[in-house]
Amino acid sequence: MENETNNENFDNTEEREEKIDGEFEDFEDVEDTREVVVPGEVLTEDTKNFLPGRGTIYNKKRTQIISLNIGLKQIKKNYINVIPLRGFYTPRPGDKVIALVVDKNPVKYRCDINAKDFGTLKPKNTIKRGRMGSFRGGGDRGGSRGGDRGGSRGGDRGGSRGGGYSRDDSNAEVFDIGDILIVKILSADRLNKPELTTVGKYLGKRNNGVVITIDPPKIPRVIGRDGSMIKMLKDLTKTNIFVTQNGRIWIKGEDIAHERLLIESIQKIAMEAHTVGLTDRMQEYVIKEKKKRGID
Repeated sequence: MENETNNENFDNTEEREEKIDGEFEDFEDVEDTREVVVPGEVLTEDTKNFLPGRGTIYNKKRTQIISLNIGLKQIKKNYINVIPLRGFYTPRPGDKVIALVVDKNPVKYRCDINAKDFGTLKPKNTIKRGRMGSFRGGGDRGGSRGGDRGGSRGGDRGGSRGGGYSRDDSNAEVFDIGDILIVKILSADRLNKPELTTVGKYLGKRNNGVVITIDPPKIPRVIGRDGSMIKMLKDLTKTNIFVTQNGRIWIKGEDIAHERLLIESIQKIAMEAHTVGLTDRMQEYVIKEKKKRGID
């Protein structure tokens, strides 16, 4: 699903930052009905064409799909979801999120992903495609040597000695405490802490910009249907935006005035996420504020 980049870090040049136009691809094919529903409310009786998604279940007879939460009814492909108006981020494999490096040691980074548990980023999950050449080949040497001598000891010894990860001669990315990363969730469940990767499209370290946080359930309203809201905000504020599923948003504008206007606009969207006609209202708001503040 991911189209991985080579060794690019999108913060190095303005040209690379412009490549994030596809950052909301994970939110496509979503129809947000703006309809507020409550727990126990019947969302549909058409169980042949629709399946329960997040925040919904079948009734006992499996003849209806009902809501588990107070939130917005959402249809994604053939799934019916209920997006709560408030809530915490629950990591799911495949999600792209903004992470903050809070601790590090030779074998892993610990990252704040705005969830209950910190995420774990291992150095082996920071190596871009085509950069694997510096791993030692001791495992292969030991394996053949053990076979020639008629025993498994040489192969085992060679595999453990040379097949492991060596930070000194690897091509792994090196991060520091406080770095802001765009990562993807590799795995997450109730028993293990989320495992992360920086390998993939749009992933990696962000050297500049500002990160703000809103309630994760309100992220789809910042995106808008088919990306309409985020495209409008980006065009009117001349600001690069990267929105992620854990409620964090990375922005970088051409000046502080545009960044401040965008931040205030996103906060307004979050407060009015449950209302109808929000995209048109926000467009009027941004245009009016630009004239009022004297910015182009």
